Amino acid sequence: MFEISKSFTFSAAHSVFSQQLNPKWTKNTYPKCRRLPGHGHNYKLTVYLASDTLDRSQMVTDFGHLSWFKRFLDRCFDHKLILSSQDAGSIMFLEKLGILEDGKIVLPEIEKMKPSLKFYGVNRNFTFVSGEIDVESVPFDNFHYLTFDSFSCPAFSEKSVVEIDFYQRLLDGIAIFSESPTSENMAKFFFKFINESIKPMGIVCSRVTIQETETSSASYTE
Repeated sequence: MFEISKSFTFSAAHSVFSQQLNPKWTKNTYPKCRRLPGHGHNYKLTVYLASDTLDRSQMVTDFGHLSWFKRFLDRCFDHKLILSSQDAGSIMFLEKLGILEDGKIVLPEIEKMKPSLKFYGVNRNFTFVSGEIDVESVPFDNFHYLTFDSFSCPAFSEKSVVEIDFYQRLLDGIAIFSESPTSENMAKFFFKFINESIKPMGIVCSRVTIQETETSSASYTE
């Protein structure tokens, strides 16, 4: 079996609502990672690809064949705040901001004008999908991961300029994950997504490792 690896980096924040600390093993029992709106990391993600045979280039595959994944990370993960759809606190946070209603992302009217917003996500089949939210809202229960970009709306007054700037900065920066956004769960997500995406290559992703810091990492394999 041949195995190669390629590392990628991105910066993102998350709120780990599931964090619980055992006083038997640590003196600091306050779970700071649960805080909203979150805290950030400079992530390092390493993807391992494996094959029993080599291709015509005498490689498992060319590293350039992972350029799609770099674009995916840059668009969907870099400089995002990753919240969980399982977190009641995050749901309340989004509802109070007026962008979530009945489990769906909704766009508020600004001076009777409907904004538009692009969405990018990975559905329950671990397939990448994208589109535009206009009048219709998007239920995030259909996705393992969902994020947004390019909020826009015509501006007719100084007030609307401020509102548009607020919603653009807010919505373009939020991502919703179906699990608690721990490194372990994110490593599993990337493992499943990459394997689904590279099926036509005839190789497999054998392992994914994700580092939050230089001294801490989590891996997933099957």
